[in-house]
Amino acid sequence: MKHDVCALADLSETGLHEIEIGEMKILLARDGDKVYATGANCTHKGAPLKNGARVGNRVICPWHHANFDLETGDHIEPPGQGCLSRFATEVSDGRVMVEVPEGAQPHRPEVDPAERKAGGERIFAIVGGGAAGLACAQELVRRGFDGRIVMFSDDGETPYDRTALSKTYMQGKTDDDDLPLVGAGGLDEIGVERITEKVSRIDAANRTIHFAGKDGVNEGLVYDRCFAAPGSASGTLPLENADLPNVFTLRTHEDAIPIRKAAEAAQNIVIVGSGFIGMEVAAALVQRGKSVTVVSQETLPFASKFGDAVAGQIAAQHREKGVDLKTNSAVSKIEEKRGAVSAVHLASGEEVPADMVLIAVGARPRLDIFGEGVEGGIEVGADLSVDPALYVGGDVAKFPLPGQGYSTRIEHWRVAEQHGRHAARAMLGDTTPFSGIPFFWSAQYGPIHYVGHAKGFDECHIEGDLDAGSYTAFYIKDDKVVAALGRGKADVTDELHALMLASSPTPARSDLAAVNWQPGALLV
Repeated sequence: MKHDVCALADLSETGLHEIEIGEMKILLARDGDKVYATGANCTHKGAPLKNGARVGNRVICPWHHANFDLETGDHIEPPGQGCLSRFATEVSDGRVMVEVPEGAQPHRPEVDPAERKAGGERIFAIVGGGAAGLACAQELVRRGFDGRIVMFSDDGETPYDRTALSKTYMQGKTDDDDLPLVGAGGLDEIGVERITEKVSRIDAANRTIHFAGKDGVNEGLVYDRCFAAPGSASGTLPLENADLPNVFTLRTHEDAIPIRKAAEAAQNIVIVGSGFIGMEVAAALVQRGKSVTVVSQETLPFASKFGDAVAGQIAAQHREKGVDLKTNSAVSKIEEKRGAVSAVHLASGEEVPADMVLIAVGARPRLDIFGEGVEGGIEVGADLSVDPALYVGGDVAKFPLPGQGYSTRIEHWRVAEQHGRHAARAMLGDTTPFSGIPFFWSAQYGPIHYVGHAKGFDECHIEGDLDAGSYTAFYIKDDKVVAALGRGKADVTDELHALMLASSPTPARSDLAAVNWQPGALLV
C-alpha cells in the first residue's frame, strides 16, 4: 500500500527525517529529486538513526557508529546484525509516496541463507569464533564464495556480544540469552562448519592449521585462504591466592557468569586495574549498590590515552558515584580465610576488605599459534595479509592505520569486525587497502565515544562543559585532528566520523576551528 507522507520540499537535501506509517517508523533521506526510505532504527541496539550523521547516502548511528547505506538499507560498517529494510518510494506532484507491504518489518537479515552458493572446492578457514570471525564468514557468503568455510572456535559458543560483559551484563540489564549475535543455527544456516578444538599452530608455509582432534591426536586442515583473529587472553598477576574461587578475570562469557553470580552476594568488591574492563565493571557494580574499590598503579587512569583533563573528569565521576579509587597503589597480597579471599593488602600497608576480587590488568594477544617467539603483534600489509594465503585481524594484528603513517594494534571489538569484513574481500581477491576509521565506546555512567586513533597528541582541545560531562575533546597532532572523545549532549564524534569518511581520516585543525568545532558544518 502506498502512503502519502510529506511534500518533497519538506525534506532537506542533507538531513534525515523520521515518519510513522501505522506502527512502523521509517527513515527518509532525500537525494535531489529522489527519496530513500528504510527502517528508522539501528539493528545493533535500536538507536534512532534520525539523530545520526549523514555522509552522502550513508548514515552513521549516533550510539555505536554502525553504518548503513540509505539507498539499499545495507549494513556496511559494524557493529550490529541485520540490514535496514528498504521501501519503494516515488515523488508525484511534489508529494513523497512510500510503499509499505503488508507484514513488512523494519529490518532484514544480515545474510540471507538462500544467498549461500555451493559446489566450490576451495577451503577458506577462519581461526577465531568471535565477532571478527563471524563478520568474515558473513562477508564471504555475501560476496558469493561457494567453497567450504571452516571456523575454529575453542570456546564452544556461537559468536556473542563480548562488549556487554563488563557493562550491561554486570548491571543485570543483559541476560545470557541476549548475548548471541546470531541464533544457535545461524552459522549452520549459511553453511559454516565449526571445529571447537583448540588450534595449536598455523603453519603458513604449508597452509595448514594444526589442532588437537577429539581423541587428542594432532590433526591438520589444509586451507586455500585463512583469516586468523584469535583475540586475546586476560592478563594475570603473580600473586599468591590469585587462584581462590572468588578471585576472577574477565574476558569471556564463561568468565562473566560466575563473576555476576558472585557479585550478587558480595558487598565489598575489589578491582585490581583501571583500564576499560576494570572501570566499566566498577561503574556497573557501584550502581548496583556494591562497595567498590579500584586499585590502580596509575596516578590518573586514562591520562596517557585521553589527557589529564578528560581523565580527571572520568575519575571524578567514579568517585562521585561512590567508587573508592586508590591511585599510585599496588596489591602486595591477597589474604585467604576459609578457602576464599577475605582482604587485599596494598603495598602501602593498607588492608581492604574483599568478598571478591576482579583482576583486570589488561589483555595478552594470543600470538602463540603463529609460532614461538612472536611478540608485540603480527605485522600485516595494507590488505591485512601476512602472505598471499594468510590474513590476520583483530587484537593480534599490527596494521597500517589509514592516514596516520604508522602501524598499530587496536584491541577493540568494532575494529575486529571491520577487519573480518575486509579480510573476506581480500581473500576473494580484492587488493583494496583497509581504510576503516577506528571507533570504540565505553560505558561509565553513560557513554564514552572515541573515534580515530591518537598514538600521541600535541593538544587536546575541549568544546562543551567538561565538569558537566557534556563535551567533545579533539586530539591534535601536527595540526591534524587524529581522534576525538565525546560525552553527553555535546558529543559530536559521529559528525567527526562522517567527516573522516568524507574527506580525510585526519582533518585539519584549522578547518574545524573555522566552523567552531562543529564537524557537521563541513559536511554540507
